[in-house]
Amino acid sequence: MKWISIALLLVSGKAMSSLPESHTDLIPYVQEAPDQGDTATCLFQGSTGAVELLLNQKFNIRYPKSGDIFDISERFAISHRAKARGHWIERVLPKFNQGWAIHSDDLPFNAYNSDGSNNNSVWRRPSDFYQKPRMEFDIKVKTSKIFAYGKSKYSKYVVRSGDIEKVKAAIVKNNAPVLINYNHRGWWHVVNIVGFDDNAKGVCLHTPEHECSGKGAFYVRDSLGKATHLRDYDWFRVNVNTAFAVTLE
Repeated sequence: MKWISIALLLVSGKAMSSLPESHTDLIPYVQEAPDQGDTATCLFQGSTGAVELLLNQKFNIRYPKSGDIFDISERFAISHRAKARGHWIERVLPKFNQGWAIHSDDLPFNAYNSDGSNNNSVWRRPSDFYQKPRMEFDIKVKTSKIFAYGKSKYSKYVVRSGDIEKVKAAIVKNNAPVLINYNHRGWWHVVNIVGFDDNAKGVCLHTPEHECSGKGAFYVRDSLGKATHLRDYDWFRVNVNTAFAVTLE
């Protein structure tokens, strides 16, 4: 791993004087997300994905496939009752702190009906939800705010100088994902940042071409039916408004 010097920045009250050019250590632990289609379930997809990654990392499950041991049903996060406080982007994660979830094999997430139409039934709790087989794990997930800006979930152009470096520093320090919200063609959308590379070229998704430098990108785990892909730092700069680190206690 190569290292470069950058200006001192403050992260969680501690100064960091350098960051690596890239950090990809988390990528082998990413559980591929199902395609959410038009179900508007991104907050549950992103929260579930962060927990899956942390579990795979904790128990050294590398390059997990669909159906592997910690492939948690996104419908668990939608249906399970749990009290939560704090910022809206944090409120799903405490559902995993009660020591159990439901595997995707026992409660599949399908964004589409057999005729290709949108499957809104993913929002409904099955009548036997609390009788389904449980996957048990003893973890406590915690979050810490990196930033939260703007007047709404749809805010753009609110990221400040140094915020990209703060996200990168949180990934390096915690070796854990960052949950973000951004504006996606007029919709808010939640995904995980799971790595970065200062020399990579990522897509500048739904961002004006003149805004993008084409150098430096985050690895994003999105709910698009594939593991990770690269998005330009300037995509992040223009569109993101919220970022929270997700770690285990």
